[in-house]
Amino acid sequence: MRTPPEMPLGLPFTVDTWGPSRRHRCHRFITHAHTDHIAGAWAGPGDTVYATQLTMRLALERYPQLERVKFVEMEVGKRWVVDDPGGAFSVTAYDANHCAGAVMLLFEGPFGTILHTGDCRLTSHCVQKLLLKLEANLCRLDTVYLDLTFPKFLEFPSKESAIQQVIACISKHSRAPFIYLGCQRLGQEDILKEVSRSFRSKIYVDKGLYLDCFNTLSHTVPEIITDDPTGRFQVLPVRSEELNKIAAEKLEEARASDQPEPLFIRPSAWRYSNAYAQNRKPSLTEAEQDGNVWRVCFSNHSSSNELEQALQLLQPQWVISTTPPNFASELSYVRRRYLSHTTQGHAPSSICFRTTSRGKEDYEYFIRGIPSRGQRSPRVVQIEETWVDHRTFGLSMGVNGYTISKHVINMMGKAIISEQRDAHFLKHVLHSELGKMLQGPSPCRENISNYLSEPNQGFKLENMDAVLVPLLNSKTWYLVVANFWKRRFEVLSPMGCTDELITQAQSIVCNFREDFHSAYPQLHSVKIKDMDITFHTISNSDNESDSGIFIMKALDLYDGEKHIFFNDSDAEGLREHLALYLLHHKYNEMPHRHVQGLVGP
Repeated sequence: MRTPPEMPLGLPFTVDTWGPSRRHRCHRFITHAHTDHIAGAWAGPGDTVYATQLTMRLALERYPQLERVKFVEMEVGKRWVVDDPGGAFSVTAYDANHCAGAVMLLFEGPFGTILHTGDCRLTSHCVQKLLLKLEANLCRLDTVYLDLTFPKFLEFPSKESAIQQVIACISKHSRAPFIYLGCQRLGQEDILKEVSRSFRSKIYVDKGLYLDCFNTLSHTVPEIITDDPTGRFQVLPVRSEELNKIAAEKLEEARASDQPEPLFIRPSAWRYSNAYAQNRKPSLTEAEQDGNVWRVCFSNHSSSNELEQALQLLQPQWVISTTPPNFASELSYVRRRYLSHTTQGHAPSSICFRTTSRGKEDYEYFIRGIPSRGQRSPRVVQIEETWVDHRTFGLSMGVNGYTISKHVINMMGKAIISEQRDAHFLKHVLHSELGKMLQGPSPCRENISNYLSEPNQGFKLENMDAVLVPLLNSKTWYLVVANFWKRRFEVLSPMGCTDELITQAQSIVCNFREDFHSAYPQLHSVKIKDMDITFHTISNSDNESDSGIFIMKALDLYDGEKHIFFNDSDAEGLREHLALYLLHHKYNEMPHRHVQGLVGP
């Protein structure tokens, strides 16, 4: 059982998660009462838990300790305004089409507009209600936290169709003295209701064996439950393996006594998902016998087509998976957005990338003084053990088409790290060689976990808000960021996101997850393996030699929040600006008079 990933630390609320957080958040939302979404539920004094009435009752039944906190009952379609010290925000609940009491949550506030789907089946009916809300408010959906349980299963039968398949299967086995329905405790009550209605019979649940299921159905469909153990229809809320075992035993008993055989039906999508993954195509239009059990494809989660259609209508800017290891980049909608080289913002207007006239003169003097090949090239910038020489630095920073050297990138990273001792947002820039190692196979990465560990770094990287990894793809620099604050990986590319770059970045992120987890196996504050990936185009430039200069400034500007974007015309000013920034850096260990001699008479 996997619990949903933590929400970003910058948000004033949590959804379906109860783990530790570096920032206490007193607004806790529950989308529905499935065990993986309320596991370990707790709340402190002054906390408020928001849920629908049914979800609230089921949660309290399993976690009585929640009785001491304030509950706010949410109603589908109702907007609720929440007061918070960081600014009021609103939340509206929408039917998630998943199980009784399940809702999707639309948050609107200083953080933007966020939709958290919880677990959901996104039919057009569900999506249209959301669209009406967004259109009425004239707002754009910034981020969707999306249930991606089945991102590769193209199509599911509708719930109504699947229920009719169950009814048809029972009708074909009219001589079966007992019908055993392998239904889970919450989410398949509509099947039980229709079976009860169609065959005018109540359904038995063994309270002694399946108390949790009995209690849940008593809350959701009490009118169809009977305590008569001789009833023809009975619920067996057990796993597939256990259902197969029970079926084998009861069928053997019936055959041994020459009695009509009972019928076992399992409505579920998991077997069908696994079959499609193995290129097998079971029927989606009628029940199929699988050993001793008849199976029907019934899903409370969206198919791939339903996900794509919903995203196409909602048009969110970012999509984050709530069901790792299935990630959003598997969706066509998301990949198309990444592949489109479009401007997604503007550079902050408060940043000036042009130097003064004197600064420009100093920069030009420095560039003219670049030593020729074969001449001695002295060090011009050094911070601790990281340094760069005049020729390497000058050729990289000159406006002449050279790709920025890895030594200059590393110098920039070192300069940023040295300046942020009292910074509000703590970031660590890894050496570019580590990025190169992350691109290799496992044997080439044996030392990465050791490098990332506390003894080698001198501190715990897990305490950083973000870890930045500069990477070179052919002649183009880009950046992979482990944003622990936002609980996601971000890929920042000045040249847009090609299929090749996306594939490479996904591989690097996968390797980083594994190596970071190996370095910090006891880490609880961040579930790095659950962090999804987003891709960002950060410039409109087509000049790959400028990619490095944009990445250098991105290392400086990155704060985990605002979007970074550069115009191609910024490159020249940035070269001057960053060259002088490093030469005159307060921690540059090269003698001041030496640097002054390089930048002007």
